[in-house]
Amino acid sequence: MAKKADITTGNAREDARSLTRTKSRQAIQSMFDDVAPAYDFLNHLLSLGIDNYWRARASRTARNLAASNPDPRILDVATGTGDLAASMAKIPGAKVTALDLSPEMLVIARKKYPGITFFEGYAEKLPFETASFDIVSAGFGVRNFEELDKGMREFHRVLKPGGHAIIIEPMIPRNGLMKNAYLFYFRNVLPRIAGLFSKSTFAYDYLPHSVEQFPQAEAFTSILKKNGFRTASYYPMTFETSILYVAGK
Repeated sequence: MAKKADITTGNAREDARSLTRTKSRQAIQSMFDDVAPAYDFLNHLLSLGIDNYWRARASRTARNLAASNPDPRILDVATGTGDLAASMAKIPGAKVTALDLSPEMLVIARKKYPGITFFEGYAEKLPFETASFDIVSAGFGVRNFEELDKGMREFHRVLKPGGHAIIIEPMIPRNGLMKNAYLFYFRNVLPRIAGLFSKSTFAYDYLPHSVEQFPQAEAFTSILKKNGFRTASYYPMTFETSILYVAGK
């Protein structure tokens, strides 16, 4: 296990902005280790349970893409406590492998889903052979990668020819009124609610900054294509509060 990183100076919002800029892998791991005990509860609470729909939409997309494959191999990266991996595992014949850099998240994931194989690791150096998977998925984790381009090249590398990457990320609505309401909730309400249920609120100060800084829509599909994907499309969900990306090798 990596040495625990010191990511706080006492000013939570400034620390969050700093981590958004540096994307230190060690600090990201430390942040998710700290929030792991309350992670599932807060995800469902803060999204009003809509996160379950977003994962179901992603796994339904994967199922459609793998419809002609009787035993698709699926890799879920930045799996957290394994909920997207478990949703993918419902696809008939699917063999699902999952990976995350947080050992504390993986402790919970392995208890929840003993039928799924979980590895500790990170996206920029996936411990799998080239052309090993039909689908690579990631739910709300790509914006945390220390090296985004390198992570996307690794997604492309481990996919079989004709395989697909399926990625979910939060989205900042493009409509002015929705955008203002969304950002107010993200910046002011969400961290305070998180503070009622978790001793570690740093992740929820970091969250809005990471979403605001991450390239979305056409900007991210351009990154996918730059890193080898033949096709890349995006599909906004739930009033543009979340977005689904699908990229083909």
